[in-house]
Amino acid sequence: MLSEKRRNQLLEYVRHRRSVGVEDLAELLGVSLSTVRRDLDEMDERGLLRRVHGGAVAIDDHAPRENSVDERAVRNLEEKKRIAARAVELITPGSTILLTGGSTTAQMVPHLSAVPDITVVTNSVAIAHAIGTTSETLQVLVLGGLLRNLELSLLGHLTSQALADIHIDLAFFSAYGIDPGYGILGANLAEAETDRNMIKAARHLTVLADHSKFNQRSAVRIAPISAVGTVVTDNRASDEAVAALRARDITVIQA
Repeated sequence: MLSEKRRNQLLEYVRHRRSVGVEDLAELLGVSLSTVRRDLDEMDERGLLRRVHGGAVAIDDHAPRENSVDERAVRNLEEKKRIAARAVELITPGSTILLTGGSTTAQMVPHLSAVPDITVVTNSVAIAHAIGTTSETLQVLVLGGLLRNLELSLLGHLTSQALADIHIDLAFFSAYGIDPGYGILGANLAEAETDRNMIKAARHLTVLADHSKFNQRSAVRIAPISAVGTVVTDNRASDEAVAALRARDITVIQA
């Protein structure tokens, strides 16, 4: 059976059954357990299903809709620019920083050259390209991995493996949402594990979140709120949300 036809049949079966084991899939498709595991891993990274121990489950059709890159780039743009400019002020000369993909972290790029002797690590092809075409001095390390086409971000095992060899002082995370009582929220299951590994690789985590991010809801938690060191937001963030973060010893900066 051709691999694409096999994967389509596998996906249809998972969606119909909602959850299924590796052994059942191997028997249904007439292939080895290792083949099924490889298929499931790849389809999990593509966001088509969720890989769990011993099998896979269907992704909820009612999961939050992720806006397109273009939609996010213009939403609350002025706030994102102020947040990004303020975030760059937190960078110490000579440090290694991590920028995750996102519309707010992308706004940091024009300001990075003002900080001397820094190294930028990113899993975003778009951010790497933006730096490469605007700066002749910034050193950029691009994490490898599976390309998430529409987002131009790199995901998966190779991304996480590369992180093991890099010392990161400060990570800047452009969050889908943030809940002061629960943590950093994501919209895409395929990105969640890579995001978690990037957060763990840094000594300090700074979350960039405009005021609208406090109203987002999602079942996908990237990290508990205890993992956050600093939040940079705008002056329209609610007093309640800001107070709740500060009560957890999180530094909150409003730009």
